[in-house]
Amino acid sequence: MKKIIFLDIDGTLVDFQKEMPESSKRALALAKDKGCYIALCTGRAIPDIYPFLLDFHFDGIVASAGAYITCGNDKIFHNVLDKDKLELLSNVLTQHNAAYMFQGVNGRCFNELSRIKMEKVFLSLGISNLDFMKNMTLCENPFQMEHIESGVYFDADGDIEAIQEAVDPYFKITGSSFSANRAYNGEITCKGIDKATGMQKLMSYMNIPRECCVAIGDGPNDVEMLQYAQIGVAMGNADDSIKSIADMVTDSIDEDGIYNAFCKLHLI
Repeated sequence: MKKIIFLDIDGTLVDFQKEMPESSKRALALAKDKGCYIALCTGRAIPDIYPFLLDFHFDGIVASAGAYITCGNDKIFHNVLDKDKLELLSNVLTQHNAAYMFQGVNGRCFNELSRIKMEKVFLSLGISNLDFMKNMTLCENPFQMEHIESGVYFDADGDIEAIQEAVDPYFKITGSSFSANRAYNGEITCKGIDKATGMQKLMSYMNIPRECCVAIGDGPNDVEMLQYAQIGVAMGNADDSIKSIADMVTDSIDEDGIYNAFCKLHLI
């Protein structure tokens, strides 16, 4: 039976300078040639996935941490967040002095106050204004954007636990996957929908059993993904908490982590 390999993007396939190691590109091509299915499994919404990654023509994509799933050209699942609950969430984030944005198939949306705060955060990560504003819509009430699937926030004055306690239990708050200060930066998803549920839906559609599944990731939103996979692999640059729940730890992204994991698992 063919294996299916689920791959996170930030910190796994692509580093924080938006570079994908040549060894990772080689690993994907070799695994594909050997007959493996390759799928993205990311917190990013579809419009926010790097175009150079999409050129690889993945067999499936689990986007927005499980809220939007495609198999080839087929959309097989799409969960949209409730606008009334998003409005209440916006109030909580504002009360906690957080900058935030919502995202979905129509791109990303934020207000002017969040734009000012987030611009500083992204610039500190080496992301230019041009890249920062790509697929972004500026509006007074971001929760009114159509087809919102998930969101992110930055620099809250409370930690993840405090924000989770304050918001409607409809939402799940997870530490950010692309920021060093994860305690006060978070990702917002619908409770009950995550990367693992997305993997299940895609594998069911493709008729692939769980025992044929490998997943590789590095961040807090990868926990369910690594636990669900038959073999869950943590990158060497992952937090210790992520490594502790993985079946295997590979090297870091800048030390050929993807390629070395594929070799050890005989995927290439």
